Amino acid sequence: MSSEDLAVKDAEQTIDEVLARYSSCSKNGLTSAQASAKLEEDGPNELHKPPKPTLLMLFIMQLLGFIIILLIIAAVASMVVNATGSKASDPLSYTTGIAIFVIVLINAGIAAWTEHKAGDALEALSKMSQASIFVIRDGKEVSVATNSVVRGDIVVLGTGDVVPADMRLSESEDLKVSEMALTGEPDDVAKTWKLKPKKEGETEKLTPEVCVFSGCNVTNGKGRGVVCATGMMTRIGRIAQLIAGEEGPKKTCGCLPDTSANQTPLQKNLEKLGARIGVLAIV
Repeated sequence: MSSEDLAVKDAEQTIDEVLARYSSCSKNGLTSAQASAKLEEDGPNELHKPPKPTLLMLFIMQLLGFIIILLIIAAVASMVVNATGSKASDPLSYTTGIAIFVIVLINAGIAAWTEHKAGDALEALSKMSQASIFVIRDGKEVSVATNSVVRGDIVVLGTGDVVPADMRLSESEDLKVSEMALTGEPDDVAKTWKLKPKKEGETEKLTPEVCVFSGCNVTNGKGRGVVCATGMMTRIGRIAQLIAGEEGPKKTCGCLPDTSANQTPLQKNLEKLGARIGVLAIV
């Protein structure tokens, strides 16, 4: 089940139903044994980061585009024709081929650098957390590492905390969070644990007011909630999946990673258009 489905399902249920589904208790939380078992089952509460391509690898990948290969072939053909012609001894006859090579290399360098810097977005997402958080385990409030938080944990939130996972609130007192990382909304969003009946014709909100989400900062008040999703199953994890590509890193040409999954629709359309123009030019 996706993170959006989990949030919608938990937002539509009472807190008692949510607690029962995750075998948790609002007062005592999980036992240490339960937490260990769930951590073993779900893995650590952190975003998976695929290996980042080196700048040299990105540069080489830029030279494998269809249009770029055509330009390189054209440059080589131009230089070969001039080298075997009557002006073989004239350095100026090689200007066209050299100019094409220089433009291709400059373009590949700029594109590789731009993609290298854009790859830092996933690293930034993984840093949207804090080292530890307070949870209720074995009936006691204890501090645990954020990456050891599991589904069913009762997390205690206060002003300044970063929400460690997607949660359904069980208590709230003047609680507000910043959801800019998820929705782009600059204003703080008020949250409540109380489930309100949906009015007819009311538009559905991007984030339910009874839920808080991983990576969001608590800007006011305090609250408690039960963890519903961790790691890559959170909404911020879904964003990380989109950045890294749905199926994770793949290989192309034997050793180079395939970044086609990260291309925008505009990039894909421009690549197809360039290939068609190249084919028509040859014909």
